[in-house]
Amino acid sequence: MPARKKPKTKPPGNKTGKKPVKSSGKVTSKVKLKSAARYKNLQIIVVSSLLLFLTFFALYLLHLDRQIVEKMSGRIWSLPSYIYARPLEIYPGKSITYKDIVSELKALGYSKTEDYPQQSGQFREVGINQLELMSKPFNFWDGLQESRSISISINNSKVSSIKPLYSEKTLSLFRFEPQKIAGIYPQQKEDRQIIKLSQVPDDLVLSLLSVEDRRFYQHSGIDFRSIARAVVANTLAGKTVQGGSTLTQQLVKNMFLTPERTLLRKINEALMSIILEFRYDKSNILEAYLNEVYLGQSGSRQIHGFELASQFYFARSLTSLSRDQMALLVGIVKGPSWYEPRRHPQRALARRNQVLEIMYQQGALSLNQFQKYKAKPLGLSKKPSTSGNRYPALVDLVKRQLKQDYNENDLKTSGLRIFTSIDPLKQDAAEKSVEKILPGLERNADVDKPLQVSLIIASSQQGEIEAMVSDRNPRFPGFNRSLDASRQIGSLIKPAVYLSALKNAEQFNLLTPLDDSAIHIKNETQQIWSPQNYDQQFKGKMSLYSALRDSRNIPAVRLGLNVGLANIAETIQQLGIKRDIPAYPSVTLGAFNLTPLEVANMYQTFAANGFHTPLKVIREVLRSDGKPLKRYPLETQQSVDEKAIFLINWVLNQVTHQGTARYLNNQFDIQLAGKTGTTDDLRDSWFAGFSDNQLVVTWIGRDDNTSTGLTGSTGALRLWSHVMQQLPNQGLSLNPPVGVEMHWIDEQSGGLYEQSCRGAVELPFISGSAPIEKVECKSGFFYQLKRLFN
Repeated sequence: MPARKKPKTKPPGNKTGKKPVKSSGKVTSKVKLKSAARYKNLQIIVVSSLLLFLTFFALYLLHLDRQIVEKMSGRIWSLPSYIYARPLEIYPGKSITYKDIVSELKALGYSKTEDYPQQSGQFREVGINQLELMSKPFNFWDGLQESRSISISINNSKVSSIKPLYSEKTLSLFRFEPQKIAGIYPQQKEDRQIIKLSQVPDDLVLSLLSVEDRRFYQHSGIDFRSIARAVVANTLAGKTVQGGSTLTQQLVKNMFLTPERTLLRKINEALMSIILEFRYDKSNILEAYLNEVYLGQSGSRQIHGFELASQFYFARSLTSLSRDQMALLVGIVKGPSWYEPRRHPQRALARRNQVLEIMYQQGALSLNQFQKYKAKPLGLSKKPSTSGNRYPALVDLVKRQLKQDYNENDLKTSGLRIFTSIDPLKQDAAEKSVEKILPGLERNADVDKPLQVSLIIASSQQGEIEAMVSDRNPRFPGFNRSLDASRQIGSLIKPAVYLSALKNAEQFNLLTPLDDSAIHIKNETQQIWSPQNYDQQFKGKMSLYSALRDSRNIPAVRLGLNVGLANIAETIQQLGIKRDIPAYPSVTLGAFNLTPLEVANMYQTFAANGFHTPLKVIREVLRSDGKPLKRYPLETQQSVDEKAIFLINWVLNQVTHQGTARYLNNQFDIQLAGKTGTTDDLRDSWFAGFSDNQLVVTWIGRDDNTSTGLTGSTGALRLWSHVMQQLPNQGLSLNPPVGVEMHWIDEQSGGLYEQSCRGAVELPFISGSAPIEKVECKSGFFYQLKRLFN
C-alpha cells in the first residue's frame, strides 16, 4: 500500500494560502512617508490651534483692554449729586440764639473740646454766651473758603461780636459751611467724594501700602512673592489669615468684575491687572483705588473712598485726620462689615492697633508714636455724617425744579453740587410745631380720624423756600401735600377779590359801602345758589374795609360780581397763579382748588408789596470739580400796583387785631398780616400770613376730604402762630408808599373825622380817593349839648 502524502499546511496568517511576498525597502519607505505625513498634519493642527488660541487670546486681551480704557478714560464713577442747605451767615446784630448756633455746629459735625480748638471742625464753649471754633474749609460757588479760627459772642439772642481768635479785630460777616442734607444717588446707591492723590496725606498712603501692598511700586500688577507668602501663612495657620492680592488686583475686582468666586474671574483679574499696570502709571492706579475702595454702609448707601469714609466716621476731611484715625480707615479695608467701628468697636480698635504695629515694625512710626496712638480711643463722631434724605418734601421740590434743566441720569451720575435756600433751623422749628400742635387739635376737635398737614416757610422779599412739611410725620417720604394736594382755598381768595376792586381807585376805596344781605344767583342750569355767611346772619350795609376784615361772604360775592369774574381771574394770575381760574360766582368764595405751594406763591406777592418772585429753593449748581454750572437768580417783577396792595395789607394787619385772626393779637408784639380760610363743612383749615421777612402758609385737612371740625382760626392759625413764634421775625412797618394818604374816618358816615373822636378809624387811601367831607365827633360834652338843644 503506497504511503499517504502529508497534507500541505498554510502558513499562519495567510488564509489565502498564497506564497507570502518578501518585504523590501520600498515598503518601509512608504510606511515612513505615511508616519511623516501624520506627524506633519499633527504639527499643522497644533500650530493652527496655537495660532487660533493666540489670536483668540489677543482678541480677548484687546477686549479687556478696551473695557479698561473706556472706564479709565471716561467718567470712571457714577457720582451722586449732593443737595446742601443754606450756609448760615452771621453778623453783628443778627437774631439768633446761642442754642441755635451750637445746634448748627453739631449738625455740621463739629466736635466739642475743652481746650482751644486746634483742628478744623472743633469748638468750645466759653461761659454762657461765647463760642470759640475753628471752621472747616469749604469750596463755595464763589471760591474756596479757608479754615478760620473765630470767637462769637451772643447777647439777648443776637450776635454781639465776631472776632478772629487771638485778635482784637472784628469781622462784619462770617459764613459757615452748609449742611449736606441729601444725595441723589445712582441706582446701585454708591456714594463717594473724589479726592486727588496730591490731596491725600502721605501718612495715609504710607499706612495703606504698609498693610495692603508693600511692593506696590515694584510689581507689575501681580506680586508672586506676596502670593507665595500668603500661601505659606495660610497653610501654617490652617485658615485664611493673609491675602496675596495687590492694590491693582483689588481695584480691578471692585471696578470691573463681579464678586463671584470663579476661576474665570481670577484669570480676568490677573490679566486686567497686568493691562492696567501697562496702560497707566502707579499714581493713576493709586488715586483710583483711594476713591474706589469700599469702606462701609449707611443704610442702603455704600461708602466708597477714603475721603467720604473720613466724613462718615469722623465728620471731617481726610486731610485733618490724625495718624491713628488714618490707621483705623486702613484697617477697615480688610473687612468693612466685620470691623465696622460703631457696631464692633472692640474689633475695630484691635484692628487699628494691628495696623499701627505693622507701621511700627516697618519703621513708619517711632516707639513713642506707636504707644501714643495705640492708647487713643477710636475718636468717632457721635453720629454718621450722612447724605440721607432728611427732608423728603423739600428734596422732592428740589428734584422737580432741577428736572426743568437737567435729565435724571445727569442728576444721578454727574456729581452735581446743589446749593439751596433750605434752613435747617427753621425746618426743625416747623417739624416740632407740627408734632406738638396737631395732636392737640385732634383732641380739641373730638375727631377720630388723623389730620394731615402742609406747612411752608419762605422769605417774604426774596421768595426763597426755607422749610416745608407735607405730612404729620415730617420725615415720611410719601405724598407731598405741599406740592400735590389741590384743595379748595375758601376765604384765602378774598384779598384777591377786594384787590381787583381797589385797583380802580376812582370807583372803590376802603370806605365803599357793600351790601351784606341775602342773595340768590341762578346758574346756567337754572339752579339757585344762595351763599351764606359763616354765622348765618346778615348785617346790611358795611364798609369794604369791615367786610374784608371780618371775612363776610355775601359782600365779597356782591363785590366780585360788580368787579367782574374775568377781572378777578386776571388779578389772581398777576399774583402768581398760573392755572386757569373758572368763571363762576362761587370763585369769589374760593370754590376752586390750589396747592399750598400755589397759595404761598400768591401771598408772597402781598408780602413783597406787589413785587412777585416765583418761589424757588435752588440758588446755585456746581459741577463735580467745583466749577459754577448754573445760577438761579431772583426773578422779580412788579405785577400789581403797590398802592392797591398796601390797602389790602393794611386790612390784613387789622385781621390779626380785630378780625378772624385776632387770636394773634395776644401772641405777638410785632405787626403781622394774614388771612384765614375755611371751606364748606370745615373740610379745609387754612392760614396764610407774613411779617416783614417771613411768609408762612399752613393747611390742615384730611386726605379723604371729610370734615376736620376746624375753621381757619381754630386750626391752621394755631399751627401758624406756634411756628411763627420760633422764627426770627421783623414786624411790618406799614409805612404808606408814595401816592397813599392816611386819614381818620368815621366809618358809619364815611366822612373825615378827628383822631380824638370816639370810634375814629385810621385808613389808607390812594391819593384822590379819600372823602373830603368832615363830620363832627359823635361823642363828648359839646356833641351831647348840641344834640340836647336841637
